[in-house]
Amino acid sequence: MRLAGAHEVRELLGVSRQRVYQLAARSDFPEPVAALAQGKVWLFGDVERWMIARQLLFARERDKPSEEQVHAPGADLVRAET
Repeated sequence: MRLAGAHEVRELLGVSRQRVYQLAARSDFPEPVAALAQGKVWLFGDVERWMIARQLLFARERDKPSEEQVHAPGADLVRAET
């Protein structure tokens, strides 16, 4: 079992320590397994899975056609939805 404090989460996500606590306040962020005097502690795997899921979601959002692409003449030739 690998544990991660705010410092490790910060390094994994590439964000500031303050941003870690902002993310931790979100309802979709993994629950900490402990709250110590030094701060919250998460299972590293939980945070890693959350990060991967968010990246996949953002990638899907980024790859969705814009309104211009959807309504542009010949848009179905430019982008085929799977």
